[in-house]
Amino acid sequence: MFNKFKQQKREYRDYKARISALPNDYQATMKALEKYFWNWARGDGMMAILISVLEMFENAVADGSPVEFVVGEDIAEFADAILADNPEETWLNKQRNQLRTSYKNRG
Repeated sequence: MFNKFKQQKREYRDYKARISALPNDYQATMKALEKYFWNWARGDGMMAILISVLEMFENAVADGSPVEFVVGEDIAEFADAILADNPEETWLNKQRNQLRTSYKNRG
């Protein structure tokens, strides 16, 4: 367990260093997305989602694309689309399943 914690801490530090290497507009956008995603996070899988977004950003920077090219006109729609593609990593999926079970067992 301790080794897993150390590994996660190392990965998180590497992730943060990669964000720091991005241009300022990408950094600010990544930090905003990170804050939003953690509001919905259910577990460790959210880190994989954040790293995936970071990789998108790094590729866009390498291509010389502006951050708006990646996130589109509405950053909330971009974020929600990512969360919708990964429902198992959010509390929303858990709450939906509880609602379905409660409704199914009514009466």
